[in-house]
Formats: sequence, structure tokens, C-alpha cells
Amino acid sequence: MEIDRIQVALRPRSSWEGLDLGFALARGWFWPLWGLWCAGALPVAIILLPLTGFRPDIWLLAVWWLKPLYEAPLLAWSSRALFGRVPARAELPGLLRTGWGRRILPFLLWRRLGPRRSFVMPVSLLEGLGGRDGRQRRRLLNEGGATPSWLTLVSYHFEIVLWAAALLGLFFLVPSELPRIDLQSAVLDAETWAYWISALAYVLVFSCIAPFYVCAGFMLYLNRRTELEAWDLELAFRKAAEPTSRWSASARVAPVLLLVLALGAGLPTGSAEAAATSDPERARQHIQEILDMPDFGRAREMWVWVPIERAEQGAEPAEALPDWIAAIAVRVGGILKWGLMVLALLGLALLARRVLRDWRRPSLRPPNPGPEPVGIFESIPEGMSLDAIPDQVRAHLAQGDARGALGLLYRAALLHLVHRGLGIPDGATELECLALARKRFSATELGPLPHLVREWRGLAYAHVVPDPGTIESLLTDWCRWRQSRSTEEVAV
Repeated sequence: MEIDRIQVALRPRSSWEGLDLGFALARGWFWPLWGLWCAGALPVAIILLPLTGFRPDIWLLAVWWLKPLYEAPLLAWSSRALFGRVPARAELPGLLRTGWGRRILPFLLWRRLGPRRSFVMPVSLLEGLGGRDGRQRRRLLNEGGATPSWLTLVSYHFEIVLWAAALLGLFFLVPSELPRIDLQSAVLDAETWAYWISALAYVLVFSCIAPFYVCAGFMLYLNRRTELEAWDLELAFRKAAEPTSRWSASARVAPVLLLVLALGAGLPTGSAEAAATSDPERARQHIQEILDMPDFGRAREMWVWVPIERAEQGAEPAEALPDWIAAIAVRVGGILKWGLMVLALLGLALLARRVLRDWRRPSLRPPNPGPEPVGIFESIPEGMSLDAIPDQVRAHLAQGDARGALGLLYRAALLHLVHRGLGIPDGATELECLALARKRFSATELGPLPHLVREWRGLAYAHVVPDPGTIESLLTDWCRWRQSRSTEEVAV
């Protein structure tokens, strides 16, 4: 991830501050995101009309359940725009296909009702992690607090409030002499045209909330990654490593000199004031004058809620609930009953799938090759074998490129361990790779990897360039280490 191209300031933020930043980004990108949402949702909504028998209640449930299909393109667009690459109109088909990959399937099944959907969706769609790595990643991200769950809860409340406001607005803005929408039919009777208006209003409402929900969840995800991976410090180190001109260095020294001169000029005044306040009585008066200032004391009026007095005994009982509220409760109860039955059947199906998979013999299971070595091995050209690494390293040394030689040798050592079964997740740091290797292999099997990691970290972060003799010695150790492993495998 190219964090130096990010369009917002990288610094530690609280979860609520990250949430507010996501809302600000959604306000600035609302029209492109809303247009992208409509481009993905309208065809699906039209196709669902005949599939649901033109029943507005089933149609609304289906369109609402498939919301992750329309949220995925918004996440892909936001992830590119935030790093300075605003997608062009020609990229629209590729963005829409983001919601139809296999990574979106969990968000349409068991994670559909998860309260952290917008927060963990980047793990699957942007990082491409699944299985055990994805579960570990989500578990680590979810330790940052309950703000993503509050985001989902508040977004649903906003949808309900805006939907009710739209219905009430249609009801009250139409004069009583004209045909009005029946509010009870708009909520309960799926056979009326009023229910269709209510369903369309709700679809319009959650389409307007979707850009804010997606952007806020994405910023919470980036805020958590900044907290875990110290992106702000990494970016500061990169800027500090950039060469500065003599003028910028002078500009940094000038404020310090001015501050020293100002302090030097203010010494006599400070001494006189200290002498003037050496008298205890005058000092107390001076302190009292400061305490009387508005900044040190002011009164304010606060209002608090207190319980009112209980009603006297013998008061009239409260009126019973209206019939239409009871009808709503019955309808909600029926929906919850069928929803729980569907979830129970889904749970039984997943349990049966897990049992059948466990019954299979281990010999029939395909070997786990581990995660693909991507990202960290990009500097190794495609198709290059490990036998060609020494020549490439010496070629870099001949050109005076110590960084290229040491980086290629470090990644070749990791690639050799990956070929031996070590799993390295994408984005792992040098120390994390070394820790994973030490857990799987003994100290003698690691070869020159610890020394390589130490030299590479000194070059990458401290800009301590090792001499060519050190790199040549590491290359010799690497070749001997790889040759010894190949000899052992042939002997076995």
C-alpha cells in the first residue's frame, strides 16, 4: 500500500474521529459513489421484480439482503480515490465486477447480519485474505473497540428515521382534498400501491446512506491499521530521509535563533517582575487577580433529568395500544420467526458440511501449499529461478547498487523458506517473517537469514549501507545454505 500517496493526514485518531473523517470523505465523494451504487443496484432490482412475483415485500427483502453486492464497488472506488487514483469512467465495469467475486459470498450468507460488515469487508476485498489468515486478521482488527458495531446500528436507525420522514412528508404535504397515502397500508398491506411507494422510499433511503456507511467503515479500517502498523511514523521517516536543501535547513534553524533572541531580550523584564512579586502580600494580590479572570472561574447552568413524582393511586389505567401497532408487532414476530428458521437451517447445513469434510481421510486432502508469495517477492522477476540469484546479486554489486543486491538476496532467502513450506502472509514485516521462520525451523536450518534481516533492516530504515564484502559473504553463506538443503533432500 503506497501510504505516501494518501490524501488525508496520517496520525493517531480515536475511533470516533476516524468515523467523522469517513463521513467527511463521503460528503465530498457522494455523487460519484451514489452513481456507482445506482449503476450496480438498479439492474439487480429490475431483475428481482419478476423473480419475486412482483410482490413488494419479498422484492424489498431481496434488494436489502443483497446490499453487499452494491457496497463492494463503492469500497473499491474509495480505496483508489483515497490514494490519489480516482477511477475513470472506463473503469466502471471493473469496479462493478468487484461485487461478484467469490470473496463477497460470506457477506451474503453468515456475515450479512454482522454488525462490523463495512469494517471487515476490506480484509476480504482489498487484502484478499481468506481462511485462517483472514480470521486472524479480522480478530486482530476487531480488538480496537465497538465503534464499527455502533456505526452499523446508527446507520440502520438513520435509514428508519429518513424512511419514516419520507412517508410522513408524502402524507402531510398532500392536501386533504386530494388522495393521500394510507400510512397503515404503506407499512402492513403488501397488496396496495402505498406499500410499493413505501418500499421504493426505503430503497432510496438506504442508497443515500450507503456511501457514508462504506466510507466510515473504510476509514475505521485504515485508522486501525495506522494504529497497528504505525503508518504515521513510517511516513515521517520517509520524509525525514529525503534530502533537504541548504535553504530549508536555514529555515529550520531561523525560528530557533529567533526564540533564543526573544528569551534573551525578555530576561530583564522577567527578573524585574520576579522582584516585584517577591513580597508575599503583593504576590497574593497578584495571584488573586489572576484567579478572578474569566478563564479561571465562571458559572454555568446545567439541566439534568430527574424522575417525576409517581402518579397517585387510583389513577385511570393507560389506554390500550392501537390495533395497527398490534398488527405491526404480529408482522414483525412472523418475520423474526421465519428468519430464525432460515438461520437454523443454514447452521445445520454448515454443520453437516463441516462433519462431512472431517470424515474425509487425511491422505485424500490436497496438501496445503501455504499462502502465495506475493507482494514481498515483487522484486524477484517472474520466471527467475533461485539458481540465477547469485548472478543477479553480483550484477547489482557491480553497478554499485547495494540496496538492490541485499534486497534481492533477502527476498530470495524468504522464497527458499516458502518453497520448504513456510507460510508468509502478505504485508508481513522483516521481524514477523523472522519470527515465523524461527517457529517452524531450528536455528541451524535458518542459515544466514537472521544476519540478512539485520543487515537489510539497517539499510532499509537506518540507511546504513554495508560494504560489498559483507554482501558477498552473505551471498556465499546463502549459496552454501541452499546447497546443503538441496543435498539433504537428495539424500532423503
